[in-house]
Amino acid sequence: MTRRLLLAAAVALALAAPAAATLPLLPSGSSVGDGVPLKAYASLTPQVQPFGDPVHASVAVVADTRWVDPARLRVTASFKPYAPVHAPTVLRLHTGRFEQITWTWTLRCLSAACVPRYPPSDNAHVFRFPLAHIDYLAANGRVAYGITTSWPPVAAISQLTPAALAQIGQKNGLPWQAHFTPIAAPTYSMRPSLLYWLSLSLAAVLGCAALLLAGRWALTMRPRRVAEPTLSPTASPLERALVLLAWAREHDEETLQRKALERVADELGTEVAGIDELTEKARELAWSSRGPESEEFDSFSERAREQGHVGAPSEEDA
Repeated sequence: MTRRLLLAAAVALALAAPAAATLPLLPSGSSVGDGVPLKAYASLTPQVQPFGDPVHASVAVVADTRWVDPARLRVTASFKPYAPVHAPTVLRLHTGRFEQITWTWTLRCLSAACVPRYPPSDNAHVFRFPLAHIDYLAANGRVAYGITTSWPPVAAISQLTPAALAQIGQKNGLPWQAHFTPIAAPTYSMRPSLLYWLSLSLAAVLGCAALLLAGRWALTMRPRRVAEPTLSPTASPLERALVLLAWAREHDEETLQRKALERVADELGTEVAGIDELTEKARELAWSSRGPESEEFDSFSERAREQGHVGAPSEEDA
């Protein structure tokens, strides 16, 4: 039965012819033919479709741009009980004096009006949409003239198989394999609220651990502060220079050792008269290409301390 219905629908459906024109006749002729400035065609694909499937409706207008400005064309169409899924797409093709503008809608009908019903003789519904109107607007925005075009019929058929339809006819219903019963409440191995707080606590612990590790890393990367040598407030400049030299030697600061030796040489020449040999020795050690050896350094430091404790000669001795 379904096959016969499909065959009958296919025979009944035909491609839409150009719309009957209520257009001005152009004595000088038109490139679209019949002395009219434009023609319109309407089509539906597919024309036979199972319930719920989309249908594409198109209106194509072919215009002679010598007489028609395509930007002034307006199309009005109704597809009840079908409804457009979104606004129509517009395609424009231009060749010479011809321009074709095609509006395409995607239609769908999920309401009860489109549901095929039992018995099978009423299984397919054939719908015929109202005429589509194409208006041409004048420069002032009013309709100058217009035409209409007719849609081919569209048939909605059931997606049930002939066997299912036969079973419905025999039992006056469908043998459902499952029942629509309330779904049981979900069960959890752990309460969601408990899992939330445990996750939050774990995140806090990991954050604290990350901060602790970052702090320890920062402490290891920060330069170590070395205690500076302590000097007596009453120490002489030479004694200060000797303390700095001993501190630099203890901490193996070669550059500071050389500077301290140069300072000791300067202070020896200032505070102690007549010790040019020791002063030259200090400068020799300060500018030597190699650092002073331990024995050499200890010997020089001892001699410098001994000389530092001997005061400068008084004016009377001079």
